[in-house]
Amino acid sequence: MSAPISCAIIGYGYWGRNVAKACVKSPFFHLITIYDEDKAAQNQAYEDYKLALYESYGHILNDVNIESIFIITPPHTHFALTKAALEHKKHAFVEKPLTTNLKEAKALYDLAKTAQLCLYCDHIFLHSPAVNYLKQHIASFGEIVYINARRINLGLFQSNVDVIWDLAIHDLSIIDYLVGLHIHKVSTFATKYLNYPNDALANINIELESGIIVIINVSWLSPIKVREMIIGGSKKSAIYDETKKEKLTLFDTGVVIKDEFDKTSLYQKMVEYRIGTQESPQLSQAAPLDSSINFFANLILTQDIESNKAHVLRVMKALSLIESTQQR
Repeated sequence: MSAPISCAIIGYGYWGRNVAKACVKSPFFHLITIYDEDKAAQNQAYEDYKLALYESYGHILNDVNIESIFIITPPHTHFALTKAALEHKKHAFVEKPLTTNLKEAKALYDLAKTAQLCLYCDHIFLHSPAVNYLKQHIASFGEIVYINARRINLGLFQSNVDVIWDLAIHDLSIIDYLVGLHIHKVSTFATKYLNYPNDALANINIELESGIIVIINVSWLSPIKVREMIIGGSKKSAIYDETKKEKLTLFDTGVVIKDEFDKTSLYQKMVEYRIGTQESPQLSQAAPLDSSINFFANLILTQDIESNKAHVLRVMKALSLIESTQQR
């Protein structure tokens, strides 16, 4: 095995702390420093890990011994921080979204390609064992008829992006991974809460070119936390819920799409759907963040610098399209 890749983490908020734990645990990375402009966060990072201190982000970029940068900061800072990292010949791991607009994202990928560096945006649920299981078995579902997703919680309002860019991006990335995010039609209703500047609730209705109907509900106003996706196929259906102990439940009976049943067979079909065979497959216990970070390392080591580019740009294109159709 080659020597661990030296890295720095920029941002030590809630998610930055999780990334730090995963980097320390990973056999592929050697964490050199954690930097945050907020002094309290910086002091906490030093207390937690006793790593080298740098005066500024610029000083980190000028250290030729640091090979990669993890950017775990608010979305509006991603473009400038990532651009600077690439210009200083550092591989970049960026928390979603890569940027807050498609043009900037494309510019970063062009820069990374020119410099022959790995630019990786962490769409973390692509590394969920449940999502990977669905990907491996999606053909057994028959024709996918619909996907219904709810991603809601109370509070955690983001000041730099709206609820669609904060939450719906996860569902869009999963859908692209499973069935392809090629949008035929979309309509969006979104609304703010009181005088808060960004939309806090949204309902997104999508028809894919394949005919699959997608409904996504996202909200910062729910009294409960829900992370649920229902996938309905002609042969099988599934409920994926990242908050549950058993994250994936499969149903043998799919969506009834024919009307030739007589009353008896239709009743049997309905009963089978309601109480028929269901299972929760055994899944790996690997944490998605650990897997994502190790995947990033593998991209660097194999010089596979454009592995998730097309996926990230499709998701960002979808976000831009959704944004353009918002009704209030």
